[in-house]
Amino acid sequence: GEGGEECEGLTGSRHVVDWYMILLGVTGLAMCAQLTQILIISTRLAGLTFMVGKLLSDVSRNIVILMIVILGFALFLTALKEPNFERYSDSALILTKFIVGIEVPSFLEMSGFGMMVLITFIIISDIGLLSILIAQLSIAYEHLNYENVGYAQMNRAFVCIEVESCLPLYFRRRFYNNFEFDKPIEFDSGDEGPTGGISVLEAASVQAHPKYI
Repeated sequence: GEGGEECEGLTGSRHVVDWYMILLGVTGLAMCAQLTQILIISTRLAGLTFMVGKLLSDVSRNIVILMIVILGFALFLTALKEPNFERYSDSALILTKFIVGIEVPSFLEMSGFGMMVLITFIIISDIGLLSILIAQLSIAYEHLNYENVGYAQMNRAFVCIEVESCLPLYFRRRFYNNFEFDKPIEFDSGDEGPTGGISVLEAASVQAHPKYI
C-alpha cells in the first residue's frame, strides 16, 4: 500500500553532491589544516607536525603508484567482461574498495583466468606495495624521531619565513634595520667581529670557568 511505496521511495533516493559542496568542504578542510601552524610554539609539537608532513609525502608517492596499478588491472578486468566488471568505472571502484576493505560483491561467478588476474592484483597491491609502504614509513619515522628537535626548529624557521613573506616590504626593511646587521659585532672593548649577527651579553663568570675556550 502507501507504506510500501514510501519505503521504496526512501531506499531509491540517493544523495547528490554538487561542485559547490565539494569546494566548500575542501576549503573548510584547508582552513583547519592551517591551524597546525600554531603548533610550532611547542618544540615537540613542531617536530611532530614536520614528521607527519614528511610521512604524508611518502604516502602520497605510494598512492600514485597504487592508483596506476588499480587503473591498469581495472582496464584488464573490464576487457575480460567479468561479472561486476562490465564498466571501467565500476572496475576501478571495486578494486579500490577491495584494498580499503569496504564490502565488495562476490567473485564466485568469475572465470578462472579472471580470478587469476584478481589474485595477481591482490599480491601486487596488498602484499607488495602496502608492505613496502609500511616498511618505508617505519624507517622514515625512526630517522625523523632520532633528530626530532632539529627538525622541529627547522620547521619553525620555515613557518616564520613563510609568515615574513606575507608582511609588507617597508615593514620588513624597518624591522631589519632595527637589528643593525650591517654593523660589526663587538666582542669586547675595541674588539670587533664580523657583521650580520646579534650580540648577547653573558656573565663574566663564564670566562672564568675552567672549560671556557
